Amino acid sequence: MSANFFSFQGRAYQDDMDVAELVSRYARGERNFHEINLNGVSLWKINLSEADLSGADLIGADLSQANLRGINLNSANLTGANLQGANLIDAKLILTTLRGANLERAELSKANLTQADLSWANLSEANLSAANLGEANLNGTKLSLVILRGANLKQAKVDLRNADIPDLNLAWTIMPDGTIHK
Repeated sequence: MSANFFSFQGRAYQDDMDVAELVSRYARGERNFHEINLNGVSLWKINLSEADLSGADLIGADLSQANLRGINLNSANLTGANLQGANLIDAKLILTTLRGANLERAELSKANLTQADLSWANLSEANLSAANLGEANLNGTKLSLVILRGANLKQAKVDLRNADIPDLNLAWTIMPDGTIHK
């Protein structure tokens, strides 16, 4: 299937593209897959490092163990996506919807999750060291054994007092009220 572009209100959109075409175009050096529709597809162990999938529709997609280092997923919809064990170091996830997503054991150090919706997501054993979670929604998020060392949680919607978070590493974390946890 060949991806086509169409215009709506002055913006270009990409319609559906299958995984084989995505992999082929990425291998040829293409990195712009802005607003691509990959709902429910399996991208297990795929390498899309440094790609631009901003505004992409990835609802229910399987990105487990994928190399997504430095990827741009700003404003993408990853509701219910599986990102278990994915490499998201330095990823751009500003205003990204990750509602109910599985990010268990994901590597999110230095990721920018400003204003991301992580409500009801699973972040168990994820590494969010030095990640920016400012103004993110973490209501109902599973945070067991998550590493937040040096993370920014300023103005994030999260209640750490009543959460089930054994062994939570909050060293040097900027808390929602702006104080630094030592």
